[in-house]
Amino acid sequence: MNAIKILIITLAAAAFVGCSPRRAPGNYDNDGAAQTGGNDNAITEVQSDELDAGDARGTSSTDQKVADWIASNSIPEEAKLCTVYFGFDRFEVAAGERSKLDAIKELAKRDGIYIVGYSDHLGTEEYNLTLSDKRAQAVKNYLNNIGSANSAQIKAMGEQFAAQSGSKEEIKEDRKVIVVDGNAAK
Repeated sequence: MNAIKILIITLAAAAFVGCSPRRAPGNYDNDGAAQTGGNDNAITEVQSDELDAGDARGTSSTDQKVADWIASNSIPEEAKLCTVYFGFDRFEVAAGERSKLDAIKELAKRDGIYIVGYSDHLGTEEYNLTLSDKRAQAVKNYLNNIGSANSAQIKAMGEQFAAQSGSKEEIKEDRKVIVVDGNAAK
C-alpha cells in the first residue's frame, strides 16, 4: 500500500514539474516594471484560429493582411495603437500600463482591432504560447471592462515569442502585447 502511495505521489510530482515553466537564469529578475520601446525580431506563425487561412468561415482580406504582418514581424507603426508591457511570468495588466489602454479606449471601439501577445524566449514553447495568449486575453478583457468594445469586436491571440535571444533589457521588451488597428490594412 505504501509503495502505491509513493508511486502515485512520484507520478503526480513528475507531471507537475513537467508542466511548470522553465525559470530564467539567476541573473534575470522577476520585476514587473513597465518598459518602453520594443524589440521586434523574429516571430512565430500566427496561432489564432480567427486568422488562420484555413478557417472554415473564411478570412477577410484584412484578416489575411494582419496575419501576414504578424507572421513576418512587420506590423506597420501606423497600425500599432499601443504596446503594453508585462513583468516576467506575468499576464495581469499592470497599473502603470493601463493608461495606454485608457488612451485608446475610443479607437478600440472600432471593428478590426487585433491584440497580439508575446513572451520572451525563456520557457517551453507550449508555456510561452499559453502565456502570450493570456496576456492578449488580459488586454482584451481590460478594454472590455472599460467599455471599449464587446468581445466579438476584438480578436486576441498569442504568439510564441518576439525574439529568440538578447540581453536582460532586450528580453524585457519581448514581454508585451501590441494592439493593432486592422483598419490600417484596408
